[in-house]
Amino acid sequence: MNFTHEQILLSDAVIDEQLSATESFEAVHRNGKWKTVITPVFPHCLPKDSIIDLSGEWSVKKWPFSGTEEKLVHPRTADTAWEKAVQPGKLFSSDPELAPESIDGWDRNGMKYMDPDDGAVIRRTVIIPAQWAKKEIFINCDAIYPAGRVYVNGALVADHQSGLTPICRNITALVKAGKPATIAVRLYRYHPYIIMDMPRHSTEYGGMPQPVYIFAKEKCHVEDYYLPSVLDESLKSGKLEGNVRLYNASKKKQKGTVTVKIHDPKGVYMTEEAFPFEINQGQKLELPVSVKVNKPMLWNDEHPHLYRVELTAGVGGLGEEKYEFRTGFRRLDFKDCRPYLNGNPIKFRGVNHLSAHPQHGLHTPKDWLKRNLELMKLANVNCIRTHYMGPRYLADLCDEMGIYLLQELPVDWGTHYIHDPEWVGPALMRLYAGVCRDRNHPSIMLWSIGNENMPESDAVAANGWMHLNMYDRFVKRLDPNKATIFPPPGPASKIDGILELRVGDVADIHYSFVPIKNFLRDGKVENPISWEATMETNTKEEALARGWTGTWFSTEYSAFSAFPDIIFSPNHCSLIDDEDKNYPDDTPQIKVFYDRLKREWGFMRHEESCLGGAYFPWMSGGSSTSLGHPFSWTLLSEDCDWGVMTPELLPKPNFWVLRNLFSPVWFPDEVEYFNGEDNVIFELWNQYNDINLNQCTIRVSVPNTCYWWRDITVDLAPGERKMISLPIRAAHGLDFRSGKYRFWLIDPNGFVVTTKDVTFFNKGNERSNAESVFDVSPEPAYIDRKNK
Repeated sequence: MNFTHEQILLSDAVIDEQLSATESFEAVHRNGKWKTVITPVFPHCLPKDSIIDLSGEWSVKKWPFSGTEEKLVHPRTADTAWEKAVQPGKLFSSDPELAPESIDGWDRNGMKYMDPDDGAVIRRTVIIPAQWAKKEIFINCDAIYPAGRVYVNGALVADHQSGLTPICRNITALVKAGKPATIAVRLYRYHPYIIMDMPRHSTEYGGMPQPVYIFAKEKCHVEDYYLPSVLDESLKSGKLEGNVRLYNASKKKQKGTVTVKIHDPKGVYMTEEAFPFEINQGQKLELPVSVKVNKPMLWNDEHPHLYRVELTAGVGGLGEEKYEFRTGFRRLDFKDCRPYLNGNPIKFRGVNHLSAHPQHGLHTPKDWLKRNLELMKLANVNCIRTHYMGPRYLADLCDEMGIYLLQELPVDWGTHYIHDPEWVGPALMRLYAGVCRDRNHPSIMLWSIGNENMPESDAVAANGWMHLNMYDRFVKRLDPNKATIFPPPGPASKIDGILELRVGDVADIHYSFVPIKNFLRDGKVENPISWEATMETNTKEEALARGWTGTWFSTEYSAFSAFPDIIFSPNHCSLIDDEDKNYPDDTPQIKVFYDRLKREWGFMRHEESCLGGAYFPWMSGGSSTSLGHPFSWTLLSEDCDWGVMTPELLPKPNFWVLRNLFSPVWFPDEVEYFNGEDNVIFELWNQYNDINLNQCTIRVSVPNTCYWWRDITVDLAPGERKMISLPIRAAHGLDFRSGKYRFWLIDPNGFVVTTKDVTFFNKGNERSNAESVFDVSPEPAYIDRKNK
């Protein structure tokens, strides 16, 4: 996909308008033929102190109202008799017993059947601390789903038509220190751009899924910072390097210092640097910051070493402001069309995470979310692709636990709007707020920009692709240190599949692997320019020339109906599959799941240009409140029977299949040994990122007994793939002529990563000359740990 000089100039001009906007305005280009409303975004980092979390009980008045919106949000209006509800939390959801056909105009994607006034007013009154006098005071709503108008003491401060990204406003003029302030949100269950926020999977959720904060900063303060950790190619020298944005709201020029202090992963003080600044009244300043860290401990999924950063801003005559965050040093490279993390090959064993709690809907409490991630780690998952932009503590947890995060930015299902300039402003607002919230996290590996956006027709395709390219350029302006990916539609209508390598750094594919297999074979692929299926040829050379990394990832694959109580339904569970295989009716669905996941994930794990994939999904949404029982998979919700986990965090049988196949090391199903040879020989491929297999234990035991085993040690570096050789009859008691042995992979922490029964057999054959040409690693060391 080639973009004209005019298209690039237009894109950059609109991006500049978004970055500089301080109030809403209509951007007009192409002699009035291209128009969009730009909404300002004011990203603010949250301070360590001087902050109030408004989580808790709010007063709620649901629509239809007896009074006006202005009266309901006014602080003098009594709300003591109103309904009470905890926020963050759920105020609305669909009725699982109400058939869609009973709703006139029902549409799970666009929600246009919803009355535009439906919703609620939710209020809470808080005392502004007296010590906040002479400070700048702000309100930050992390998410209002799907939309809301924010009021402070009856004054409108924001109309936020984005359900998943934060909004922040200065409310200093509307509140008084030591006095009460009434915070009100007019929640709307519908807005014109709701499809961008993917209501399809939300079961008509309405409410505040994430917290509201009020915080104070000094008159001369830090607005935000962009301080990613970077590594040089040697991986021995790191830097915390970026900028701190300051604003002087005082009435005179100010001088001050920003100090950055770094503590190592053990909490020990390492280093600090001071950066003086001068800033005029009413001005902003981008202050460059760079702090060196020698020989940093590296961050990855196996060893998520985190450094604590303290950022202090001090101005003479004003108080100090303190900010704190964690960072990790890691380097994602793409060389010779292959991905590397910290110098070693990397494979993302991912799942799609749709934020959906069985009782709270899109509000996912931190303890529940953390348990989710713990179960993912137990299943050998090391990567999440969000399919709703989750709460800010999702990235915190991924940093801490070592999970690679592909954060989806909410510009979803744009078939009917991706070409329309009107929708560009709402898209840029979402991208701006979403990227700025999470861009300092080491776990963010790729920005996943939107989902399944394909222009509806050839007539509007040029505009649609220009807008997608604009979004790519914008995200890279906000965060030049991370790669981008654009998830395409899967097979549908006249389109058999898409390998999206026309925009973004990493190519993507949904559900069908035919396009990528053809591309790997031919060096080119036929992709549609719109849903009309007019095809264009995209070559490897052209894609590399425009900046493609030569690597690919599948952000959705292997959709499968895994209803936990349905044991036998083999021919109605595998969805959007390249291979239409018919199974006998008495085949367990788990067998079908295993066959497909092994085939599709096996292809990705063996293809070295593949960064990995994200199985769709980890779990699907459901709602159990209305029927009063905990099993949400029995309720009607979008694709509620997909996934390997129930929302109650009960692993389905499919969980164990995924865990086995997501092991970073696969053992073979069977091994043939040949006449005249004293050893059995088979291949192992170490797909850990920085763990040598000699740090692990490979335990060999006899199936169906726990009283006999031998441990062996194999020296296999990260990313290395070799044949290993084991004596058929070892002095340590192993005798592979006996047929079947159980192999266990135990990591350095003692965690059993996977277990596999391997069959050894001999057909009386001689090994052919062709089979004899391979490198055999040195014989593994045996450790006698029998009967311990």
